[in-house]
Amino acid sequence: MSKKVTERFLKERYEKDDALFTVYDQYTANYFKQIITGKFYSTHDTLDLSKADMNIVDAIKRAKVKIPKNKYDWPVTESHRYGWYKPVVELDRQDRRFYCPVTVAPFITHEILLRLDKTMEKPKFVGIPFKL
Repeated sequence: MSKKVTERFLKERYEKDDALFTVYDQYTANYFKQIITGKFYSTHDTLDLSKADMNIVDAIKRAKVKIPKNKYDWPVTESHRYGWYKPVVELDRQDRRFYCPVTVAPFITHEILLRLDKTMEKPKFVGIPFKL
């Protein structure tokens, strides 16, 4: 590789790193983040919680119990949207004008009919599976 190509590569990499990476100077605990499962032989996982600051322990317990609707003001991910907002119109399941469930999909019935049709059956392979 020539020197000019290497310099361009390093420049592009530096610009991407500068734009995408953030270095934090101060650290604050995030009680809402799920931690990695502890190990039974780890010294920090077997600490006695009675010696810990009870305010921090209570904050961790409250954060673990909360559901996303209590943690955030609006849905953070797309999966949060389901059930976050109440439906605009309550559905009456007895009223067939608004609630029309499909009991059987048409492509499934078509596939069943094709499999039941005897003329569409393929003959079993009885030849040699590969050439010698």
